[in-house]
Amino acid sequence: MNDIPTLYLAPVRTMDPDRPHAEAFAVHAGRILAVGDVDEVRAALPAEYETEELDGVVLPGLIDAHLHMQRGGLKGSEHVTPDVDVDGYIEAMARSFDDEDWTGAEPPTLDQRVAGLDLVQPLFHALGFTGIVDPAVTPDEMRGYQEAHRRGRLTMRTVAMPYLEIGSPDTPDVDAVIAHLAGTGVSTGFGDDVLRLGPIKVYADGEALKGQALLDEPWDATGYRGEQRIPDADYARLVAFCAANGWGVGTHAVGGAAIALVAREYARAGAAVAENRYQVIHGYLEPSTETMRLAGSVGTVASLQPSIIWHNGVGLREKLGERAERANPMRSWIDAGAVLALGSDGPYFAFDPRHLMWQAVTRHVANATEPLDPSEAITLDEALAGYTTGAAYASLAEHDRGMIRQDMLADWALWSADPVDAGVEALRGLRVRRTDVGGRAVYRSAGA
Repeated sequence: MNDIPTLYLAPVRTMDPDRPHAEAFAVHAGRILAVGDVDEVRAALPAEYETEELDGVVLPGLIDAHLHMQRGGLKGSEHVTPDVDVDGYIEAMARSFDDEDWTGAEPPTLDQRVAGLDLVQPLFHALGFTGIVDPAVTPDEMRGYQEAHRRGRLTMRTVAMPYLEIGSPDTPDVDAVIAHLAGTGVSTGFGDDVLRLGPIKVYADGEALKGQALLDEPWDATGYRGEQRIPDADYARLVAFCAANGWGVGTHAVGGAAIALVAREYARAGAAVAENRYQVIHGYLEPSTETMRLAGSVGTVASLQPSIIWHNGVGLREKLGERAERANPMRSWIDAGAVLALGSDGPYFAFDPRHLMWQAVTRHVANATEPLDPSEAITLDEALAGYTTGAAYASLAEHDRGMIRQDMLADWALWSADPVDAGVEALRGLRVRRTDVGGRAVYRSAGA
């Protein structure tokens, strides 16, 4: 890191509502020193500084609000060579969609976990990512992230959501989960700018394509409504404990009945919801307007993944017919007052943000010519906000990340063109030329 500031000259889409566009910005000691027009930024600099003219458009670093990065590294280590580029990794993960993350006879060692992160982080940086939220981090995965951080090899800012599986030998019931959390002596927000604890992860229902999402209306003529993974009383007790003890909660809730349960208990949790970034995770199948408004009224984060509906859209149409048309209602979640944070559920589902922003705007799904109901589409500006300001909020980092603004962390990416100005049809052809985390280049394309 340079001892003197660097002035960067390039068009900037800042994502700062007070100043959406700029001509230049300066970086020093890992943070944004100034941003604005060229003369304005120069005036804020000391006598000695470096200047670099960039070829492209600068955006804040993207944040994937739902990415299993460590698992992506382990899976990548079995499916790609160390010299793979991001396009090769995307293709390999699509090809191995149904394969296990790890096929070794023994669980991965710490060294193997760190090596997987070494492999995968540059590939995600090549897509403009500077941060992720890992939404279900087991104790072994937490050790992997901590070890990578200890060795100075965690280049992706990571919010780790602890996952204690209810029904496992270590945590057979909700009371065991509560006892485990109470015994740690820490809570959501503990950590630093590189590795931080997020909300805990819990499941309210199952997967939609398997018919497990808990719905208000039956899936079919049998009256079957889906699977509830945690009883109402247990869930209420867990959320109440977390609210009283500084823990956030991120709840996997796909179907409308599961989302309604989550919204009711979050409403009871009150101010803790916004303070510790309680999430409705997935939230895409038949949530009612009333449920979304209730969740939004207390500051719930809607952590949504365009990738899932891209992959599952045709199958849901086959199962539910017209009922599937408004699946993944991003427009309604925003209108209800929830904070939209976009992610991918990668590496299992598509994780290229160019493709997923395109999907969120067009509502197209794989293997179909007709999009889902366009009334639930969002704008390209809103999709980009979901990957920047919204995801930064979900990461407990809205004062440090998600914008190019004075005093914020110098996390940025250089794109070949502005995604919003280029438009939705050109979006998927854009390239990231460089990505910086804390003022340090972590990815450069050939010739950048």
